[in-house]
Amino acid sequence: MSSGRHAICCHMCKSQNLASVLDLGYHPPSDSFLTKAHLYQPETNYPLRLVNCADCGLLQIDYFVDPKILYQDDYPYESTMTKTGYVYYHRMADDLCRELGLTEDSLVVDVGSNDGLLLTGFQKSGMRVLGVDPAKRIAEKAIARGVNTIIDFFGNKVAEEIKSGHGSAKVITGTNVFAHLHDLDSAMEGMKTLLDRDGVMVIEAPYARELIDNLEYDTIYHEHIGYLSVKPMRVYFKRFGLELFDVRRQSIHGGSLRYFVGHAGRHPVTANVDEFVNEEESFGLYSHEKLRNFAGRVISHKKNLIDLLLNLKKQGKKIVGISAPAKGNTLLNYCHIDHTFLDFITEKSLLKIGRFTPGTHVPIYPDEMLVNEKADYGLILAWNFAEEIMRNLSEFKNIGGKFIIPIPEPRVV
Repeated sequence: MSSGRHAICCHMCKSQNLASVLDLGYHPPSDSFLTKAHLYQPETNYPLRLVNCADCGLLQIDYFVDPKILYQDDYPYESTMTKTGYVYYHRMADDLCRELGLTEDSLVVDVGSNDGLLLTGFQKSGMRVLGVDPAKRIAEKAIARGVNTIIDFFGNKVAEEIKSGHGSAKVITGTNVFAHLHDLDSAMEGMKTLLDRDGVMVIEAPYARELIDNLEYDTIYHEHIGYLSVKPMRVYFKRFGLELFDVRRQSIHGGSLRYFVGHAGRHPVTANVDEFVNEEESFGLYSHEKLRNFAGRVISHKKNLIDLLLNLKKQGKKIVGISAPAKGNTLLNYCHIDHTFLDFITEKSLLKIGRFTPGTHVPIYPDEMLVNEKADYGLILAWNFAEEIMRNLSEFKNIGGKFIIPIPEPRVV
């Protein structure tokens, strides 16, 4: 198995005109949580660098780790882990059924379907559903809950098989997966092949503008190849005879966009698309100056966070981590926050409890340990779900515990 490859061109437009934005050093894959036995084995680290395409504007990393390393063996992410996510994705399914006028028994295909959460929402409305996901252990959870799932990487070959066996899809969804696709062109061809003549692709992903504006640099890790925005997305879809006809803001994951795409000329294009592109240009999302400023702010953030933790340690305070998302490992590894800072991390995911964080080797325990061990401060690594986490851990707050929210600037709550 090859470990990966250096990207010499833009993942979307294929231009070789890439400019360096931010070098975060060398990191292990962020979801490669370790067993105790793994602690005594060498870890492989890969370069983690953000670059910008000067032609289409895409932000992306410049080293792609083999997706079989990232997803198939021991992938631990489950979309049903938070109540916020559960409510959000079921509401998304309801909204799309209503807005797109789906009739009962329409086929909905979810690319990167994970444990089937979004598709269960469509099932409730009477849709035929089919998921595609390469992570075997997670896909089997979807199948167990009644969501038909193909365990594979989505591409043109899989799309042809689906179309042959199930017909064309009225809706193809991809939430937080478009930026993960290594063979993006094949996936795009597959979506076009599978999509009904008047069907709609609905793609949702964290917004690159929020990444830059709110200093969400911890969302940069090897699973996320691209950091998406409207300008390069519109150009990319056009290459395939597809058309971006609407864009809408969503609050989840620190600020996301929902892209609506169809076959060219089949849907009226809203004014939102041009407005987003104009706002991106005015904001300076594609300017070297804005991106250089972002990189400088990241360096300052690292210093500020370490200073905060060091001052608390000097006061004899016990600090632990709360939640163990993939992005938390970018933060921990870049800032060199290991078990000398954090006594442990607490989690509610059974796939992570009993493991250790990649690179920094902080042990992961159940949430109850937060109170049992009388921690003074909890660093919330899944800051995008901070409100829900703090509500769930009110007992910790009641005994005097304080929360640290690291992004966009470290603050104590």
